[in-house]
Amino acid sequence: MRRLLVALVRWLGEALVRLYYPQRAVDGADRIPAGKPLVFVLNHPNGLLDPLVLRVVLERPARFLAKSTLFGNPLGRVAMDAFGSIPVYRPRDVNGARNARTELGSAQRSPSREGAGTLSGFPHSNEETFASCRAELAGGGVLALFPEGTSHSDPEMRPLKTGAARITLSAEAEHDGGLGVTVVPVGLSYARKTTFRSSVLLVVGEPIAVAPLLPQYRRDERATVTALTDQIGARLDEIVLQAESRELLAGIARVARWTAGPATGDDPEDPAARHRRAREMAAAYARMRARDPARLEGIVAEVQSYWQTLRRLGVRDPWALELTAPRPGAIAGALLKLVVAAPLAALGAIMGWLPYRLAGRIAPKVSKDEDVLSTVKLIAGALFLFLAWSGEAVAVGWRLGAAWGVPTFLAGVAGGYVALRFEELVRDGVAGWRAVSLRAFHFKTAQRLTERRRALADEVAQALAEESDPAP
Repeated sequence: MRRLLVALVRWLGEALVRLYYPQRAVDGADRIPAGKPLVFVLNHPNGLLDPLVLRVVLERPARFLAKSTLFGNPLGRVAMDAFGSIPVYRPRDVNGARNARTELGSAQRSPSREGAGTLSGFPHSNEETFASCRAELAGGGVLALFPEGTSHSDPEMRPLKTGAARITLSAEAEHDGGLGVTVVPVGLSYARKTTFRSSVLLVVGEPIAVAPLLPQYRRDERATVTALTDQIGARLDEIVLQAESRELLAGIARVARWTAGPATGDDPEDPAARHRRAREMAAAYARMRARDPARLEGIVAEVQSYWQTLRRLGVRDPWALELTAPRPGAIAGALLKLVVAAPLAALGAIMGWLPYRLAGRIAPKVSKDEDVLSTVKLIAGALFLFLAWSGEAVAVGWRLGAAWGVPTFLAGVAGGYVALRFEELVRDGVAGWRAVSLRAFHFKTAQRLTERRRALADEVAQALAEESDPAP
């Protein structure tokens, strides 16, 4: 029964990730070596969803470290076991357990019988955790580690901890370099990580073979751990988009999409190409700020002015103004889909609208941290919808007979999904209509916007070319 429950939780968790982020892409998957024990090292912008996204997108059953407090109750333990999580014991959690045990022992006036190095099941050190990681690698397994140590929403990566380097080096040393452990940097990039039905991109960096470092490791363990940690950090810096502020980070990503196109050889709809271009722009921005701040200020002002103009006109994507007008057949097909889906979508909205919206309202009250907000939304939404559909199934079964209960629940699930897709189709249709109507009834305005985008693209392309030389 427990194995069945663990498998169900695993399937449900991965299915919810697919539902939350329907647009998933990976750049550089060919860099992942086959037939070797792997340690993926990643940036950590999105709480518990980060390791699940890795598992879903790369289709690798990677085990990851999770703080020990998540294993402290039966439900949490089942959830962690579903993904092969390995508990890691942070000092503050161990100290909290020690204080609680001391207070309890004093209240009960009973002597502690705790053994050396443990406290109510909490190891004094994380040697057991490291041993579990080494055993996983020795068996050819896959680990996912987050060397920043904590999830966050900072626009730049935090200093890395040495755990990933220590685990990989010690595992390889135990087998005299025969394992072939490989560290694979992976950058996680979310378009809008807290927005339901948004996108995520995984960028795979150059892998690092650990075995060649063993001679140095045996001579100076600490220095080698530090050197490998620095190398991991450098590889992540190459693939993770970073900036000095969140506003700048969002602006660079936006301009990278606006200025892509035939002239640059980049497809504006290709997330990997946009990400590469955004990294180039971030590096050029830093150089231009030092070399020619006046010119940079002018480009930034033009971008901000253009963005404000688009928002006033209700245009989300300036590329929509340059696309060929949709064919009558395509418009008719889209309308037919809406008409056919409308009845089931209406049923789904009636059965699930309140719990769906309630999850969105409650999640920010549960946690103010943006890096865990998506996790809270996912859990709350799934729980509230399940309870609502179950309650409706029970009510219908009580009213019309038990045989109606299961069909009612299934109708809620199917209707909820169709309602979700229906809302997206309507939203995309409205955005498309705005772009079409702007071209049809305000042709000169649309033409000026197109010309401004192209001029902006030319200016950015010229600046990138001039700043490609890092010499002062």
